Amino acid sequence: MSHAATVSIGGVSISSATLEEAVDDALLHAKTHDGTCLRFTNTWCIVLADHDDEYRRVLNESGENFADGRPVADAIAHRTAASDCHVRGASFFECLLDKGREHGVRHFFYGADDLTLARLTRTINERYPGAIISGRLAPPFGTAEELCATDLLDTIAAAKPDVVWVGLGTPKQDHVATRISQELGVTTAAVGAAFDFLAGTKATAPLWMRRTKLEWLFRFGSEPRRLWRRYTFGIVDYQRIMWRERFRAA
Repeated sequence: MSHAATVSIGGVSISSATLEEAVDDALLHAKTHDGTCLRFTNTWCIVLADHDDEYRRVLNESGENFADGRPVADAIAHRTAASDCHVRGASFFECLLDKGREHGVRHFFYGADDLTLARLTRTINERYPGAIISGRLAPPFGTAEELCATDLLDTIAAAKPDVVWVGLGTPKQDHVATRISQELGVTTAAVGAAFDFLAGTKATAPLWMRRTKLEWLFRFGSEPRRLWRRYTFGIVDYQRIMWRERFRAA
């Protein structure tokens, strides 16, 4: 396991691991079946956790959180010697699919819809030949509790996966992924829109926008109706949390 420092950002403990370190850690978790939940934390997660004690408890009491958002990664880098602790969930997804081929990692996809999962499977087979897809399931719409019903968990367990990828949106996916890891003793990873990006059902921000920290603007422009609250009030609220932490540290 990596020895990356853990930093509290807005009351959420987040690893300073690099993308490569996070992937290597995930491979170890996957093959030992130690029931670790991997989450990719952005500013919206911080804001939600600041208002929801139960969500903050889920993030802090088990598993590992990585810095998915650039502002979160920058905040960690400011407090540590970390050079690049930005672990973008969609990038992590592809890196583990790629590297997992060497280790025979079995992947299960939970989330999205049947069409997206079919396209996702086709893309993976083309781009990462040899990657083992043990199963996939587009669950019915429901609460986090309903999405962890016994029959659904039994379907996942029957596929004998090493990693269960959960794409249900924040914060629901973090609750569900945590519950699956605890109930089945399998590694889970809550990766948001990563299924859609790799399947091609949602556009990915150009590399130059990702490098210049403008991916949020691209996503906002792509889905304004769904994401307007996250990228308006959410940004303001995140800055409020950061100012509060600076004031307390002064």
